[in-house]
Amino acid sequence: MLLQRLFIFLSLPIAFVFAAYDKPLFDEYETTLISVEKNLAVIEDSSSIMIGSSGIVIYSFDNEESLIISRAIVTSKNGTKAMLELLPFDNLAQNNFPRISVVPKAGDIVKLNYLYGRSLIVAPNYEAFKKITDFFIDMEWIHPDITAAFLAKRYIPNPDRKRFREMCSINMAGLITFNMDDFGYFVDCISFKVVKAFKMPLVSDLTIVPFYSRISDNVKTSPLVLGNKEIIDYSGYYKHLLGVK
Repeated sequence: MLLQRLFIFLSLPIAFVFAAYDKPLFDEYETTLISVEKNLAVIEDSSSIMIGSSGIVIYSFDNEESLIISRAIVTSKNGTKAMLELLPFDNLAQNNFPRISVVPKAGDIVKLNYLYGRSLIVAPNYEAFKKITDFFIDMEWIHPDITAAFLAKRYIPNPDRKRFREMCSINMAGLITFNMDDFGYFVDCISFKVVKAFKMPLVSDLTIVPFYSRISDNVKTSPLVLGNKEIIDYSGYYKHLLGVK
């Protein structure tokens, strides 16, 4: 009976948990930029920093007003310093307003694990979807009906990284949770890197493509849209997308 319970794999060695995980899995981590050179920045390392995690750089005009001026992705860390790649932040882009030409500099605030309390979910069937969402009860899950509707409207039966990032942006989510076979993966929406993995017991062999939702049958291709072939191998497709075995 115990082997039928979901258990979590957060880091080596494997940790076994036999009850719902009712605490925030990821805490937002705040620090300041030490130095910036072009699109690279350096911060102090911490055990709370994960390679592949993303965040935002904030510029403060004064004690009351601030502005998000850049994205940041953790590319490496060595126990002392961590390196960030800086990218444009376009979630709130508004073409009718002038762009602010403020660039990141030393002393600016960085918030990593940005929006990590909200996640899209890609599961092969209802059983897997239910096990994951019931276990990580502190996570705010974007229901797969919402993302499936997005794909159905655009005739996209095989979502790629670009489409997943778009769905994350629309739904203000920082993570995508994928389940293939007996493993699950928390993936950063921006870097598309696995930031944590968890192990779960095998569930039904049934696979619904592109993923479980109550409207998955409506996610079809169109003869007018080239290259949008339906997924044949659910696990193979998403493992290739994530670069995992």
